[in-house]
Amino acid sequence: MKQQTLTKSEMQVMNVLWEMQRGASVGDILEYYPEPKPAYTTIATFLKILTHKGFVDRKNGQGKKFIYTPLITKEKYLRI
Repeated sequence: MKQQTLTKSEMQVMNVLWEMQRGASVGDILEYYPEPKPAYTTIATFLKILTHKGFVDRKNGQGKKFIYTPLITKEKYLRI
């Protein structure tokens, strides 16, 4: 089976997660974006897509927050 590729916007979110080198919430990810920042719901939607594609894992954080962590390294993705 061929590995799925990422869109430009999905890759931007993954680059932030890879750069952070830890799990992050949507709010944490937004802090890394330059101005003009995308909407909170935009990042949440991309993370949902990335979770569905198998690139990101989602765990419960504090309260209603989810913590997202990459399931693939940037180096491994670039070799696909």
